[in-house]
Amino acid sequence: MSASKGALTVAEGHPAFITDADIIFNNGRDKKDFVLRTTRDDIGIWKTKHGVSMSPFKTSNGGAQKWVARIDKDYWVFGIDATKADDIFAAVKIGMNCYDARASDLIKDVYVKNLNIENESKIDRTLLVKENKKLYEDVCKAILQAAKLLGVQGQLNFFVFSNNKNPKLPKDELHTALVSGGADSVETDSHPYKFDVGSNDGRRVFKDLISHLHLATLKV
Repeated sequence: MSASKGALTVAEGHPAFITDADIIFNNGRDKKDFVLRTTRDDIGIWKTKHGVSMSPFKTSNGGAQKWVARIDKDYWVFGIDATKADDIFAAVKIGMNCYDARASDLIKDVYVKNLNIENESKIDRTLLVKENKKLYEDVCKAILQAAKLLGVQGQLNFFVFSNNKNPKLPKDELHTALVSGGADSVETDSHPYKFDVGSNDGRRVFKDLISHLHLATLKV
């Protein structure tokens, strides 16, 4: 078994804007030895959006077959719908093989940055908040169910980067969604962060967006 401190990220976009999985509360850092990054898009759509050079391969390792690639220092798994426990299960099984790691090394710390539904610009703001609440709720449920399928027990940390005043999902609505998804508790770090963020369609970059870190504690 190699290094034992890892993390899983979901809904990644362009590698230039990857989620920082080393950040923890109180402006601290917890250096991960490895990070498994997953995308919602299938590999063909993702490559079209982002034009990144890579050498992908297809594997299953106990779950559904998925395309995988090594980009910079991280393994990426494509076509992972984080609202589906089976997809998270498949990604973690692949990551276990790629990193010679345990399931718990990957799924005990899960990170996401600015998770939003697709085609958000075409949806009324009230409905957008409702749909994003359901999205976060479903991701929480899927993480918990995937952990059970993987035989992982104990505490899971679901870290969410989202501005407290995000009009697509304000802090209180976000916390409600996470609790509805099974979180025992949800906290928000007082330290703000600045990130460049790419849009879902890969066409726009939002520079220096202020974000806050929320931690949903899940127990299996």
